[in-house]
Amino acid sequence: MNNQKLFLSIAIFLTIFLLWDKWQITKKVDADGNVVHKSEITLDTSAQNVDVPALNTQSPEIDLPTPSITQKYGFTTVTTDLLTVEISHKGGTIQSALLNAFPVEIGSDDKFQLLSDNPSALFQAQSGLASRDNLLPTHLSDFNSVNTNYQLSADELVVPLTWQGKDNIQVTKNFHFKRGSYVVGVDYQITNNSNQAIPVKPYVRLSRHAIDQSNLMMPTFTGGIVYDKATHSVKKNDFEDWDEFGKQQEQGGWMAMVQQYFMAAWIPNQSQAQNFSASSSNEIYKLTNANQQTSVAAKSSATLELNRLYVGPKEHDKIESVAKGLNYTLDYGWLDILADPLSWGIHKINDFVGSWGWSIIIITLLIKLVFYPLSEKSYRSMAGMRKLAPRLAKLKETYGDDKQKMGQKTMELYRKEKINPASGCLPIMVQIPVFIAFYWMLLDTVELRQTAFWWLSDLSAMDPYYILPIIMGISMFVQQKLNPPPPDPMQAKIMMALPLVFTVMFLWFPSGLVLYWVFNNVLSITQQYTINKRING
Repeated sequence: MNNQKLFLSIAIFLTIFLLWDKWQITKKVDADGNVVHKSEITLDTSAQNVDVPALNTQSPEIDLPTPSITQKYGFTTVTTDLLTVEISHKGGTIQSALLNAFPVEIGSDDKFQLLSDNPSALFQAQSGLASRDNLLPTHLSDFNSVNTNYQLSADELVVPLTWQGKDNIQVTKNFHFKRGSYVVGVDYQITNNSNQAIPVKPYVRLSRHAIDQSNLMMPTFTGGIVYDKATHSVKKNDFEDWDEFGKQQEQGGWMAMVQQYFMAAWIPNQSQAQNFSASSSNEIYKLTNANQQTSVAAKSSATLELNRLYVGPKEHDKIESVAKGLNYTLDYGWLDILADPLSWGIHKINDFVGSWGWSIIIITLLIKLVFYPLSEKSYRSMAGMRKLAPRLAKLKETYGDDKQKMGQKTMELYRKEKINPASGCLPIMVQIPVFIAFYWMLLDTVELRQTAFWWLSDLSAMDPYYILPIIMGISMFVQQKLNPPPPDPMQAKIMMALPLVFTVMFLWFPSGLVLYWVFNNVLSITQQYTINKRING
């Protein structure tokens, strides 16, 4: 039993070692998180980066000229209560998006930048119209804007960009903003003054550089997701497996590029067939969706359907209301079967108590209650082992040189006293998967980012005063004193060193997770002390 406990303790130590480096992401700002003060968009020179979906004809893919890398274009800035976006006049690309409610750091005036025109950390939302002979504007066409600055002052705001083509064909590209929303709607008003009908297919695209997380051992998922509304399933690929997306035709659905805490997602008409495809060039990864093809009759006007862009946080209770299935963008790792109910539970608790710190404490108590029968049996076994310690020591003195006889007499003693030594390992075995699931759940819970509790300024960051890790180490030491000591002196020394090792490792863990572990230890100590006193007197 003691060998098993030692091996399990080592397993916990290795697990925490693997998790340790990952938690440092909460102390860093990745490439997309840096605030980049740029005034114009820079386009890639690759011809593959300007591909446009083909029409449903025998004509080849629409060919567009390759822009020069030195070309720079103006933009229009739109500020709402939640977003500050820059819309490039080249194609109406949303080249930058700042999340006004999310500072880069606590106390900073700089806001988190999700979409960026930084050439080394590109992340943009593009849209355009595929048409015969380029009669309508693509994501590379030149638009005009009456104003270069718009401010949301009412509940809704429409920002128009205009384009004029040959035969006096006119297009207005409208961007729709609403108060309290991270959704940007994009539609088109087309006036066809020519003498022929124009077939047209609206399309949208997400383009970005990959985020480098190679230094992290257990990163959250960063990559692309395509959701199939009909089957309620997702296809999820990271940037290394981008080509596995291929092409997909779905009834409704959406596509997204996600990272820790935040995402951008294009959401088309959910009742119409869509065509999703993936491509990459020059280290830029693209997801494209083409809407259903339609036609604008000669000498007529038409308004094309709305595509919605969500650019914001992965808030558990809110993103599902934007589009069915958006909760799939939350990444809880391979233990999502445990993390999903933990996430649901902690959000419901927070809705009631209004404190994420107390929500962590309450859900820890609930987890402890769920496993109470198992823990009760385990702690009774350990209390019994502690009571038998003098008799086991005497057996070792008597039969220490005869291991077979020693094992036989030991098992006879266990059977006589009705003690199962292996059951003492069960609490640790249960806690490991729950701990990892809790870790992944907290890791992608944006609501904890920069949330204060007691002296802690950020539950997603380490305790700046190391108070919680020290309390955790002390609680582990107390727990060990309540357990039966290992008979082997070397094992006993290793076990006594683990609280110190764990304390050092937990110094860099986010305080929300350490809070869970500390309160769990306190509950375990209370339960084990009560049982020991009841059995041993």
